[in-house]
Amino acid sequence: WEFDKEEGVLDAGRLARVVANPTTPLSFKVEKDMEFRDTVVTLLIDNSGSMRGRPISIAAICADVLARTLERCSVKVEILGFTTRAWKGGQSREKWLADGRPQQPGRLNDLRHIIYKQADAPWRRSRDNLGLMMKEGLLKENIDGEALEWAHRRIVGRREARRILMVISDGAPVDDSTLSVNPANFLEKHLRDVIAMIEKRKAVELIAIGIGHDVTRYYQRAVTITDVDQLAGAMTEQLASLFDNDPRARARMVGIRKAG
Repeated sequence: WEFDKEEGVLDAGRLARVVANPTTPLSFKVEKDMEFRDTVVTLLIDNSGSMRGRPISIAAICADVLARTLERCSVKVEILGFTTRAWKGGQSREKWLADGRPQQPGRLNDLRHIIYKQADAPWRRSRDNLGLMMKEGLLKENIDGEALEWAHRRIVGRREARRILMVISDGAPVDDSTLSVNPANFLEKHLRDVIAMIEKRKAVELIAIGIGHDVTRYYQRAVTITDVDQLAGAMTEQLASLFDNDPRARARMVGIRKAG
């Protein structure tokens, strides 16, 4: 805002001095546009079975509000989800069985990666898609490493100058079918390798929020919350801290904090 103008929006915060001294002229303010550096944000949401109920509902609501708020600030938002097609394997496991159960076969479940909102799609056309997170039978296993690779491929191909990828998860990678015939740390190691690759390349700013799960042991920039009710505040603060590093964006982020 630019203050002490002769016209514009009445500055209510300075009315007290007019009351104290009626000869003091009214003060007006004018909103000044502060542009974000060309930015896109991807929200990658864990759609595993442990998120069922209140956690997935709040995650969907937070994604909805954040997408709407950032869109008003000319920041594009993509909302993605990840789970598997089946419990305890699917076609991948059936093929492994048909092949004679070879040793250390790798992933033995079929991935389900969901695009709830594309970055270029307006929020008003995509918001109804977020209700699909509550679809009965959708939430199953979580194979985080490949989901993170997928989300990274999508955002790194964008033309925006600044790319931010936020992961929301409530646990370590788990797929019973895969872990039953591979080393116990198979999925976790792959996730660590993917995170290391993304953080080393630095083409994307990666942040994570863990719901009751310590994600700080995986990600360099991360925060863990103990209750899903803290999710909205955590998402807002994490994004705000990133934008605070960009002086051109700092003024606009004040509005996002208030919305959060």
